[in-house]
Amino acid sequence: MRGGRIACRVLIILGLLGLAETVRAQPVVYREAPLRQVLDDVARRSGYRVLYRDALVEGRTVTLQTTEAHLIEALARELARQGLVLEADTARRQLLLLEAPARKVSIEGQVRDAATGLPLPYATVSWQVGDRLQGTMADAEGRFAATVDLPAGRDSLTLTASYVGYASQTVALAVRETERPLRLALAPRTEALPAVLVVGSAAWLDGIDTTWQRLVQPARFAPFGERGVLRALQALPAVGLAIGLDGLTVRGSQTDGFQVLLDGVPVYHPSHLFGLFDAFNPDALQAVGFFYDVAPATYAAPPGGTLAFVTRSGSYRRPRGVAGVSNVAGRLLVEGPLGRSGSWLLAGRRSLLDALAWPGNDRLVAFGLDVARPTGPLPPNVADLEARLLELGPSAATFYDLHGKLRLEGDPVRLTLSGYLGGDDARQQAQRLMPRWDARPSDFEWMDVETRQRWTNHTASARLTYRMTAALHLETLLATTAYESRYTKDDFLYAFTGGGLQKLFRRLAPFAYTNALREWRWEQMLQVAQKAGYWTLGYTLQHLDLSYEEHSAVRPRPFAEKQRAVQTDAFLQYEGRPGALLKVLVGLRLHAFSTGPYVRLSPRFQLTLHPEGQWSAGVGFSRNYQFLHHLAFENMNSTGIWLLTGRNQPPTVVDNVSAGVQLRPGRTRLQLDIYARRFANVWQHEVVAPFFLITRDHETTTPWLTGARSRAYGLEALLDQPLGPFRATLAYALSRVDLAHDALNGGAWYPAPWDRCHQLRAYLDVPLGPGSTLSVAWFSASGPPNTEHYTDLNQPERLGPYHRMDLTLTSRYRTPFATAELRLGLFNLFDRANPWYRAPVLVLVGERLPRRFAFAPVDVYDLGRQASFELVLHF
Repeated sequence: MRGGRIACRVLIILGLLGLAETVRAQPVVYREAPLRQVLDDVARRSGYRVLYRDALVEGRTVTLQTTEAHLIEALARELARQGLVLEADTARRQLLLLEAPARKVSIEGQVRDAATGLPLPYATVSWQVGDRLQGTMADAEGRFAATVDLPAGRDSLTLTASYVGYASQTVALAVRETERPLRLALAPRTEALPAVLVVGSAAWLDGIDTTWQRLVQPARFAPFGERGVLRALQALPAVGLAIGLDGLTVRGSQTDGFQVLLDGVPVYHPSHLFGLFDAFNPDALQAVGFFYDVAPATYAAPPGGTLAFVTRSGSYRRPRGVAGVSNVAGRLLVEGPLGRSGSWLLAGRRSLLDALAWPGNDRLVAFGLDVARPTGPLPPNVADLEARLLELGPSAATFYDLHGKLRLEGDPVRLTLSGYLGGDDARQQAQRLMPRWDARPSDFEWMDVETRQRWTNHTASARLTYRMTAALHLETLLATTAYESRYTKDDFLYAFTGGGLQKLFRRLAPFAYTNALREWRWEQMLQVAQKAGYWTLGYTLQHLDLSYEEHSAVRPRPFAEKQRAVQTDAFLQYEGRPGALLKVLVGLRLHAFSTGPYVRLSPRFQLTLHPEGQWSAGVGFSRNYQFLHHLAFENMNSTGIWLLTGRNQPPTVVDNVSAGVQLRPGRTRLQLDIYARRFANVWQHEVVAPFFLITRDHETTTPWLTGARSRAYGLEALLDQPLGPFRATLAYALSRVDLAHDALNGGAWYPAPWDRCHQLRAYLDVPLGPGSTLSVAWFSASGPPNTEHYTDLNQPERLGPYHRMDLTLTSRYRTPFATAELRLGLFNLFDRANPWYRAPVLVLVGERLPRRFAFAPVDVYDLGRQASFELVLHF
C-alpha cells in the first residue's frame, strides 16, 4: 500500500514536470509587435524585471518566433541586429537593455573593369549606415580604403561601387570578409570614356555623388571632330572663355596659371592646332582629375589649378583595339596582357588636315595662325571698305601624338612605365600689301609673308609602388619631360611708344622666338592609412634647364636667355573624418627654388560640414606659388613661352579664399560658391600691353614685366536637374578680374583682357533611342574689355556679348565583331559673328590717289559655323 502511494506521487511529479516542459516548448510568436509590449511580455513569462530607457524602444518593433525556453536568447539576437544589447543579471533576476557600441570595421580593395581587368581610377565606393549614406573615392589606381563605424549588432556590410559609364555593382559582405582586400569588377554600359573627377567646390563631397563628373564628359564636346577634356571643362562656371584658343582661365588666373600633368609629369603644351584639340589621344586616357580650388598638397599647384591626366593600363584579359577617324585626324590603339600579371598599351594619332579636304578645315588652320581671321566692318571714315590687303596662299598643318604604357603587377610591388610624344607643325603663306616703313607713307609694295608654329613635347616616367602593409604604401616616381617650340610671323602687329607721353604708333614687322625646356623629376610619397583618415608625406626634386631667344622689332638686337634651376619641395597632408559630420583636408608644401634663392611655404586648408546627405557646406584657403611661367600672347595663337623665376624676378603668388554649399534634394543638385583671389608678381610679355608703357630701357631689361598685380572675385552657381528622360544643366558665373602695374596705366587698376562679368552655360541631353543622344550646349557671356579704349576714349569700354549654340549627336551600334560609335558635331549652329577681341588692321584710306596706309580697329570674331564628324570602332 505504501509502495503504491509512492509510485503515485512520482507519477504526479513527472506529470507536472512534463506539463512545465510542454509549456516551455510551446511556440512564442511576435509579428511586428512593439518592442515595449514584447519586453513586458518577456517579464511576465520569465519573472525577470526589464530595465530600459524609453528612447531606445520608442518606434521599434520585433518579429520573432521561438519557444519560451529560448525566448531571452532569441530576443537578444534579434535586438542585436537592431543595434541593441540585452544583458541578463541572474543574481538580481533582471534584464538590462542597452545601445550597442559601434564597431570600427576596416575595408580596402580595388575597383576594376570587368571586361578588361583595368583599374578604374577615382571610382566611388559607398555604403549605408542607418539612414546616412557614406562613401569614399578610389585613388588613381582604383584602390580604396576606409573605416566604417558599424553597429555591434550588424554582422554584414553592403558596398556599392560605381563609375561614370559603368553599371554599378552591389555586394553584401560578412564582417569577417572585410579583413581581406576586396576586388570589385564593374561592367561597362558602353565603351569606357575618360571620366573627369572635378574637385573645385569648397563644399567638397566625400566621393559619393558623381553629378559633376557626369557633366564634364569629353564625348559631349567635340565641336571640331576630336573630343577632349579642355573643351569639356568649359561646362564648369569656374572656367572662363579665354581670349585665344590655347589655354584656360580659371577663376581669374591667366592661362599660364594652369598646369597639365600626364601620369604625374608636366606636359608644357597640352593642345593641338592652336587649342582646338587636346594633345592627348582620348582613347588612351582612363581618368582625369581637375583641381581648381584648394588643391591637395601633393601637387605643386599653380594659381589656375591642376589638370591631371592618367594613361589607362592595357587589357589584362585579351588583346583589344580601338580605331578612329574624324574630319581632322586618324588614330589607332592596341593593348593586351603581358603574362599573368602585366599589360601593355600603344596608341597613336595623326592629323588628316593635309589629306582630307573636309569643308572648313582650311579655316581652322588660318584662324589658329591668326591669318585673315573673320572681322567686322571697317569704320565709316575708311574710304576703301574692302581693303584687307592680304591674299592667302597655301597652308599646311600636321599634328601627332603617341602614348605607351607597360604595367607589371606583383605582390607587394607594382611597376608602371609610361611615355608620351606629341607635336605640331603648322604654316600659312600669304601675300600682303605693306607700306615701306622707311619711305613715304604713300609708298607700298606686295610682300611674301609666312606664319609658322612648331612644337614637340615628350615625356617618360617610371613609377614603383610598394605596398608595405595594408595601411602603408610607398610610391617612387622618376620622370623626364622635354619641350621645344619655334614661332615666326613676318607681319606681327607691334605698338610702340617712344617714352614720356609720346603718341602711340603701330607697324607690321617680323617676330620670332625659340623656346626649349627640359626637366628631370624624382618624387617619393608615403601614404599612411589610419582609422579616421590618411596621412601623406613626401618630397619632389626637379632639375630645370631652359633657353629662350627672341627676335622682335621692339629691340634693336636679339634677346637671348639661358636659365637653370633646382626646385626641392617637401609636403605633408592629412585628409580624414575626425567626426561623423566633418571632413578635413589640411596640408603644407615647402618650396625651395635655387635662383633666388627662394624659400616659400604653401598652406592648404579645407573644412567640409555634413559631407553626406542632402546638403554640405565648406570653406577653404590656400596659398600657391608659381616658379615656372607660361607667357601667352593674346593677339596670336602661338605656343607661348616658358620662363623661370630669376634672381630679381620673384615668383607669382596667389591667396585664395572660398566658401560653398551644395544642396541635393531628391535628384536635383545645386552648387553655390564664392571666392576671392589676390595675385602678386604676375608676369606679362611686353608686346601684350605696350600701349600702357610709359618708360622702358630696352637695352638692360627683359622683354617681360614681372611686377603686375591682379585681383579676382566671383559667385558661381551650378544646377543639375533631370527632366523626365532629359537632363538639363545650368552654369552661371558673376565675376570680375582686374590688373595693375606701377609702370602701366599709371599704376591704376584696369579690367583684364579675359574679364567677362557674366557667363552662362546651359546643356540639355536628349535621348533619341537606344544608343543615341543629342547634346545641346548654349554659351552666353558679356563682352570682354576693349583694349583700344585705352588709346582712344571714343571707343566703347567693352565689346558686344557672346552667344553660341553647339550640337553633338552621338550614336552607338553593337556588332558581333566590334562596337561602332558615330559622332556628328556642329559648332556655332546659327553662324553668329561673336566678338572675340578688337585689334587694329592695316587699311588704305583716302578717296583719291595717292592713298595712304593707316590702322583701323575692327572686331575679330570667333569661328563661324563648323561641321565635324568622328567614327570610332572598339574591337
